[in-house]
Amino acid sequence: MAENDAPLSLTSTKMNLGREQTRRWLDEVILPNARALARLSFFACLPYPLIPDAQRQLAGSGVSAGAQNCWHSDGAATGEVSAGLLAELGCGQVMLGHAERRRLFHEDDSLIARKATAAAGAGMTPVICVGEERRVAARSAAAHVAEQARRALAEVPACHPALVLYEPAWAIGSAHGAEPGHAATVLETLRSALPRPATHFLYGGAVTPGTYTALRARAPWHGVAVGRAAQDSGVLHEATDELVAAAS
Repeated sequence: MAENDAPLSLTSTKMNLGREQTRRWLDEVILPNARALARLSFFACLPYPLIPDAQRQLAGSGVSAGAQNCWHSDGAATGEVSAGLLAELGCGQVMLGHAERRRLFHEDDSLIARKATAAAGAGMTPVICVGEERRVAARSAAAHVAEQARRALAEVPACHPALVLYEPAWAIGSAHGAEPGHAATVLETLRSALPRPATHFLYGGAVTPGTYTALRARAPWHGVAVGRAAQDSGVLHEATDELVAAAS
């Protein structure tokens, strides 16, 4: 993505919406904004069972459905879903290493790296989630997340598309995200640690209208991941207009 191209954007519904709720959300919130969202290459990471229905509902809109996780191999891993199967279903992106999975399922950088390598091998774009657990100084946070990202992408070819999503764990679900200066320090370190032309960097965590503009004023972020803002049509419309305007 060139610096003057439209920013990128995505969301994850986690397990907050059931099948019918997801259908209504796509119909009432996402599809009315689809034209603008398509300019942002927007995709929604959904629970596995909801992906086929969402793909049918979003067909032709320019918006796509990705996955929230994958396993790194086929075979005897009962209850898991392989990267190959997701690709066969038509998924183009898969989120890996989210802070909640690191905390609840004790996922470490080694496991996330195996998943990222499998996702890339299946032709998908891995979305690598990185972030510090607690509020720390910007340089400490930057060193920590750069190492997370470096390890996760170590076996993914540099020419393969990848997204690195910086989402401080302490900002998830809160009212306040990282300060622009803090985030800029993290981005500068990430870009230095990962000189990969096909890797793009997004910010997530308490994203609201105005977040991207504030971040972009300090450093060249490639986009944002929206959480609660994606559930409200008016707020999403405002945030989307901001991102689209940045490309004008």
